[in-house]
Amino acid sequence: MDEILEKGPGEDICEYLIFTVDSIEFGIDISLVQEIIEYQEASPIPNMLDFCSGIINIRGTIVPVIDMRRKLGFEPRVYDDRACIIVIKLQSELVGMIVDGVQDVARIAPEQLSDSPAARTKGEIKPFTSKIANINGKIKQIISVEAVFDVELEGEC
Repeated sequence: MDEILEKGPGEDICEYLIFTVDSIEFGIDISLVQEIIEYQEASPIPNMLDFCSGIINIRGTIVPVIDMRRKLGFEPRVYDDRACIIVIKLQSELVGMIVDGVQDVARIAPEQLSDSPAARTKGEIKPFTSKIANINGKIKQIISVEAVFDVELEGEC
């Protein structure tokens, strides 16, 4: 488990849910996470984008599900029993993210974060990671929810 930091005066320690996709550790602002559920097959939607697996029903609410392997550019695969769906709230909508597994919640101080490398992609496409966390020598890429899901959020860590 990662180092737990105590919040000192004036420090802005943020909490991130750490999950894996293709053996890479990513983090997402914990305030966006509504719940984590067991992986389930989604009902496909015709003519949907490749990375959208379809929709699922969560207690009467229809939730679109994004396959994070495909969204992040990795090869798709059959998910095992460690795979799960992280349900996040974007603006007023719920969205499910299929990931290979969930690790833990990390409390990350500003001095443990650095900007993502300035590697450019074609055109004005935003990188999918906003920050890189170095926790006890382990790298965790902090997901830019705004870039991945093409939304604007307020109050993100």
